[in-house]
Amino acid sequence: MVEFEEDQLEPLPLDGMYLPRIRLTLGEDVPFFQVKVGDQAYQYEKSYPIKGHSATLPKFAREAMAAGRKPLIIERPTRFLVYLDIT
Repeated sequence: MVEFEEDQLEPLPLDGMYLPRIRLTLGEDVPFFQVKVGDQAYQYEKSYPIKGHSATLPKFAREAMAAGRKPLIIERPTRFLVYLDIT
């Protein structure tokens, strides 16, 4: 599990909402299976290209939040990696 500090979080404005994001713009787009931010653990779910995500990523995030899940975005050079909280 890869761990991050809470001060690495910044908001990602996305279709009228803000999702927590960590920018890792160096390296490959390969996802970590699980990450931890502070005391909260997250598991990788899917990824979206940075260009062209506007129709599907907001829908996925809203559906996850409606189901009681908390999304986390890790921004890589060409993709947004989407993680959901582990409850």
